Amino acid sequence: MKKAVAAAGLGAAVALGSLVGAGTANADNFTVCPSGMSGVATDDTSCAFADNVRWAWYSQPGNIVTAYSPVTHQSYTMQCTPTATTFWPVAKRCVGVNSYGVGLIVFVD
Repeated sequence: MKKAVAAAGLGAAVALGSLVGAGTANADNFTVCPSGMSGVATDDTSCAFADNVRWAWYSQPGNIVTAYSPVTHQSYTMQCTPTATTFWPVAKRCVGVNSYGVGLIVFVD
């Protein structure tokens, strides 16, 4: 069962691979995936992809990672930044865009 929680952090968006900082605080609502180690904040993001983003975060150097989606059969570049959530006190918020320009938001434990 998925659990909905909230996160607070600095606003950021990824547009065609470049990071644009909003500079204001925001709060994202997200759903914790069945693995309990990742969460999704957008309808266009699957838990299978979120789990792959988590794996990419811990296996690739730097704040920009590439993760594969088993749903779309495509890889996406995600920009990860530290954040805090009500579920995980120390987490990462990873953002990217899909091929339609729709934002992908993943939270990683």
